[in-house]
Amino acid sequence: MSVESQATVWITGAAGRMGRTISARLDHNRYRVVTTDRELDIVDLQRSLAFAESERPSFVINCAALASRTEAEANPDRAYQVNALGARNLAIASASVGATLVHLSTDDLFPVTSEHPFNEFDPTDPPHVYGKSKLAGERFVCELNRRHIIVRSSWVYTAEPDDILPRALKASREGRTVYVPANQFACPTSADTFAKAVVAVMESNEFGTFHAACTGVTSRFEFFERAFELVGEPIGNLRGASKPEHGYRIELDNMMARLTGVFEMPTWEDDLAAFVARHDLAAAGGEE
Repeated sequence: MSVESQATVWITGAAGRMGRTISARLDHNRYRVVTTDRELDIVDLQRSLAFAESERPSFVINCAALASRTEAEANPDRAYQVNALGARNLAIASASVGATLVHLSTDDLFPVTSEHPFNEFDPTDPPHVYGKSKLAGERFVCELNRRHIIVRSSWVYTAEPDDILPRALKASREGRTVYVPANQFACPTSADTFAKAVVAVMESNEFGTFHAACTGVTSRFEFFERAFELVGEPIGNLRGASKPEHGYRIELDNMMARLTGVFEMPTWEDDLAAFVARHDLAAAGGEE
């Protein structure tokens, strides 16, 4: 494909972990990838419209978010600005140039305790400001750009040194005790696999809301135990913590992926094993 015939993909929040991972996953021979982060505040509708008009993207992938629950509770106005109005502005901007908007979302839209998996057609009921602001963003996306794809994730982890797993490995190797919640259950998914699913649905000519979580549900403590074993790190420094107020169980069911055949997620165990091998987490400090 020549440069002239490349489709343009605009990634917002591109300096973040998912923005970088998705950019690396895209075929840069097939796509002209343009990235923005803090230098283009998606809360500014006019700037978002102007950038879309200038670059004329075929796809906009929104990785920008205020993702800290603590920060969202402390500053709800800012959470709604970024997660709701930012999504609204990108929906308007992408629709203005006929682009498909791929909007990243979260399992935090659902109640914190449930014994059954949530599929894309189940009602949402977010229990906190972060989830409520993300749900508001989803609604704007659905209302304002008919060519939309929403992809919800669950427990996305990376190999970056400041992420939870590399930090835990480093602490354990230094002889420190690592406390891990034993009463938080979800579907851990590597950033690599989530990015693969995002690109697959983007390229599928399908639309709507998709869950992209690894299959199976596990606790954070069991996840860390398995990761340590795969890396060859003794688990003696791991300690389970079970504060009742911090407990939850959220399992996503990838129903839309099954119905459309767009992608198939691995089990969390297989994904973790492949992730550990790919990123060489056995290296000192868990760094690549």
